[in-house]
Parts: sequence; C-alpha cells; structure tokens
Amino acid sequence: MKLAKLAAFAGSIACVGCLTGCSTLDRIIGADNWKDWTPTSTSIQVHQDDSLTETIFDQLDQSWYAGNELQDMIARSMNEYNAEHGEGAVNVTAYSDNGGNVKVVINYRSGEDFAAYNNAVFCSGSMLDAQMQGFLFSGPFYAVEGATLKDGGIEASQPLSHKEYSVVISDGSHVVQVPGEIRYVSGGTQIINSHTAQKAPDSESAEDVQAKDSAQGAEGAQQAQDAALYIIYEKDQELGPVDQ
Repeated sequence: MKLAKLAAFAGSIACVGCLTGCSTLDRIIGADNWKDWTPTSTSIQVHQDDSLTETIFDQLDQSWYAGNELQDMIARSMNEYNAEHGEGAVNVTAYSDNGGNVKVVINYRSGEDFAAYNNAVFCSGSMLDAQMQGFLFSGPFYAVEGATLKDGGIEASQPLSHKEYSVVISDGSHVVQVPGEIRYVSGGTQIINSHTAQKAPDSESAEDVQAKDSAQGAEGAQQAQDAALYIIYEKDQELGPVDQ
C-alpha cells in the first residue's frame, strides 16, 4: 500500500508544515530484449544521469478518499519537499485512477531525493559512495551472467573488488531496473532480465524488517540493511535513459 503510506506522509507534512565486447549490444538488439521491459508492478528505473522514475501500482479502497483528494495530497507533499530541497526534486508525471486501481509515475532528481522523500533504504551510485554511506555489503552475493544467477554464493570481497561498477541498494519493495548489465546481486534476488531484478516473492525485504517492532534503533537499521536488495552493475556507455 505504497500510496496509502505516501498519503499519510503528505498529511503529516500538512500538519507540521564500460561496454564489454559486443555483449551489451547483443542484449539491446534482442538477446534478452531488456529495453522492451515496462513496469507492470511497483518499480524503480534508474537512468544514466542518476535520476529515477518510480511507477506505483496500487489498489485502494475509495471509501477513504474521494475524487482528486489523493492526487491533491501527493501534490502538496511534493510541493513541500521541493520548497525545501529545490524545484523539480520530485514531481508526478502521470496519474490515473480507475475504480481504485491507481497508477502514479514519479520522477526523482536523484537517489538521495528518493530516499529522503520516502524515508526509505535506498542508495544509487558508485561502490565507494555506497560504502561511504555506511552500507556494509553483507553476503552472500551471487554472480549474474545475462539474465541468469550463477550457482553458489560468494563473499562480498569479490563484488567489492570491482570499484568500477555501480550499485543500487533498495529496501526490496520495488522491481528495480538499472542502466547497465547486472554483475552481482544479494541473496534472495530474482533476475528478470540483464538490467532488471527484484526481491524474490518469498524473501523478506528491508521494508518488512523496518515495519516490525523489533526493527528499531541501530540494531533494527542494520537488520534492514542486511535485508536490502543489492544490484551491482556495469554501467552502459553511450546510452540514454530507458524509454518511458
């Protein structure tokens, strides 16, 4: 119920005021056809310029909101955020509501804006940046070839040795598409294609951990980080953002 939580957040604000050979090319022209992928569930697409597009799908009981009320609440919360963090940090680009089946498309200027606006576990950038922010890369990790997990978990030292790679770390509540070929993922990850992955349906996400009463304070924060989805990837070169 992402939208219900987002609306609650809006209410609280109102109250308190490198290309490797031809492998990448092969995938673009059809080996796994990742560019044809479009979100059908709540998803994040990370772009080459480090901006994000979040697509939220939710089914809401219309008894607790009427007409444009939800849309207005979201707009107010974003206006409050942008007033503090700069115009265009967060904005809605599409909104539809068909009998309570709601779809919202939100653009974020950066991963930092996504994390701050949603109060969520999220990091997007270089491996070094993630480590500097305190992410510990707890293992095991799994190597990825194309759209396939390789057998056997590996220690974090192997992906961490690739400082040239980029990483997205999320709370696991979204499908995540990255602008490059996935090389390693954390445990409990399901690969959708060479650029897209999600937490496996039977895996506990960081969002789940944060919701538990036991997940409080420093220990709870570490538990949430350990449950996060890590996607380590080799960034595509000379490619623009994924088409929306």
